[in-house]
Amino acid sequence: MTARLGAALEAVLASRAAARGRVADLRAGDDDDAITLPATPAREKEREVVERIRAGRGPDVLVVDRPSATLRRALRDHPVGLLVVVGELAAADVEALDADLEQPWLGPCARLVVGPGRTIAIGHAAGELTGLTRALGREAIRLAVAPTPTWMPTWLAAPALAGMGILGTVGARALSIAWAEWAARAGAADVVVPVGVPEAPLDRPRAPALDVVVAAHALERRTGPVFPSPRVIAIVHAQLAGLRGRDDGDSTGADVWAQARRALPMTGAIVGMESPRPGLPTDAPTAAFLAQRVLLREASHRALLQAAPPAPSPPAEDGIGRAAEILHNAGEALSDQETKVVLRGFGMQVTRQAVANSASGASGYAERIGFPVVLKALSPDLRRRSELGAIELDLPNAAAVRRAYAAIVDAVERRAPTARLDGVVVAEHVPDGLDVHAGVVRLRGGRLAVFAQPHSGTHPSEPIFALAPLSHDGALSMAHAVLSRIPVPALRRDSDPGPSPLADALLRLSWLAERFAERIHLVDLNPVRITTDARGYVILDAHLEQRAHLEGR
Repeated sequence: MTARLGAALEAVLASRAAARGRVADLRAGDDDDAITLPATPAREKEREVVERIRAGRGPDVLVVDRPSATLRRALRDHPVGLLVVVGELAAADVEALDADLEQPWLGPCARLVVGPGRTIAIGHAAGELTGLTRALGREAIRLAVAPTPTWMPTWLAAPALAGMGILGTVGARALSIAWAEWAARAGAADVVVPVGVPEAPLDRPRAPALDVVVAAHALERRTGPVFPSPRVIAIVHAQLAGLRGRDDGDSTGADVWAQARRALPMTGAIVGMESPRPGLPTDAPTAAFLAQRVLLREASHRALLQAAPPAPSPPAEDGIGRAAEILHNAGEALSDQETKVVLRGFGMQVTRQAVANSASGASGYAERIGFPVVLKALSPDLRRRSELGAIELDLPNAAAVRRAYAAIVDAVERRAPTARLDGVVVAEHVPDGLDVHAGVVRLRGGRLAVFAQPHSGTHPSEPIFALAPLSHDGALSMAHAVLSRIPVPALRRDSDPGPSPLADALLRLSWLAERFAERIHLVDLNPVRITTDARGYVILDAHLEQRAHLEGR
C-alpha cells in the first residue's frame, strides 16, 4: 500500500506531461474548485478504466463523482494508488466504502490542490483549506488536502515532500497510531491540530478511543492544545518557522490585547502574556493572543529540553528479577503490596509500608515506620476503599492504629463480604503535595501507552498519553505537558513542582512497560504525590493487571 500511495503522490505533484495517463478522471462535471489535479486528456469512460484496473494497469489516481458498484468490485480485487471521491456521500455511503474497499481513498467532497509553494496544508473539512489558503497565500501552497485522511502520514513522510512546512487540522476519525509515529519525526515548525478528540477511558485497555487520544497528544507534545482556527495555526507556524507576521500599523492592537486578557483571565495571567511578542501580526489581534499562549508553551518546552538534567540510571537486574518473580507468581490482578514490589524493582519511589494481620502487628509496624501512618485494607477486590471505610489516614499513635485496624476489618466484613482480605497495610503518611494519576494501558493494536493526569481539584484536566517506550526527553516532554494542563500552570512559580520528578516516574513506568510488554495489561498509580523532599515523588496507591499466564510470558 505504501508503494502505491507514493506513486499516487508523485502523480499528483507531477507536471501535466508527466502525469498523463497516471490520473484517470471520471467526473461528470467540471467543478475544478472541488479538486485541482494535473490536467489529463479527454475524460476516460468508466468501462475503459475498469478494464485497465482488472488488467493490473490501473491509474495511480482515480477521480470520480461517486464510485459505481462495478467500479467498486474492480477496486476490491485491484486497488489503485488513490481513489478520490468528489461528490457528496451520505454517512452510510462513507461507512460502506470504508468497509468495502481496502485501499486509500479521499472524500467526500474532497479537495486536493497542487501549487508552486513549499507548504503542505491539511484540513479536517474542506472549508478549512479556504481559511488556510487565505492566511498563507495561495502561492505558498504546494499540496492541500481535505478532509485529512488516515493515510496522510505516509504522504507526509515521502521524500517528495521533504523539507516542506506542514500545518492544518485532522479530525478524530482520521487519527491513528501512525500520526503519533509521524509526530515523533515532525519538524519544529509543523503544526497539526487534532479536532474532536474523545475522552480517554483510563480503566478500559484496548478501547478504540485510546489510539485517537495517543495520536492527538503526540501532535500536541510541543505546543499543547492549539485553538483550531486557520489564522491561529498559520501564525504559530510562521513564528516557529522564524517568519514575521503582517503588520498594518493598527494602533488599537494593544487595547484589544488588554481586553482579551480581561476576557480570558486564566490565559492572560500566564507569565509572558502581558503584551504581544515582536513579530505577531497586528491585523489579527485575537488570533495573535491565542497563538502567543501556544508559542509560550513551545518555548518553555524547548528550554526544558535544552536544560535537561542527566538521564537516570537504568534499574538493576536484581530488582527487575524480583519484579519478574512477583509477576510470575501473582494472579491477573496484583495487590497494592505486590504492585509496589514490582515498581520498586524499577527504582520507583513507593511508600514505606508493611502488611499486618493483627492489631498488635499493625501498631508494631507503625512504631518502626514512624508516626503519623496510614492504614488501608489489602485486597485485589477493593477499588474504592475510602467509600467502604477501608482506609484510615493520619493516625498519630499506637492506640489509634489498633482502633483503625479493627474498624477496617469490620468495614470490609460488613460492606464487602465477598472480598478477599489479605491483611492491612501500614504505610507512612506522605505530606501534602501535587497529586498525579499515572499508569500504563494496553492499546487496541497491542502496544502500550503511558498516561498521567493531574488532580486539579474542581477543575477537570484531561490525561496525557504517550507511546511506550519513552526516551528521557520524551518523559520530560510528557511531564511538562501534564503540569501545563493544570488551570493555574504549575510551571509558573519557583515554589511549584518542576517536571523532573514526574519525568523520572514516567520514564521508569516506561521501562517497566518495555521489559514486560507481553504481560502488562494495565498499571494504575493513583496518586503519585510530587513532594519537596529528596525523593521527589512517592507512589501512594498502586494497582497492576497482567495478562493470564497462558497468554503472557
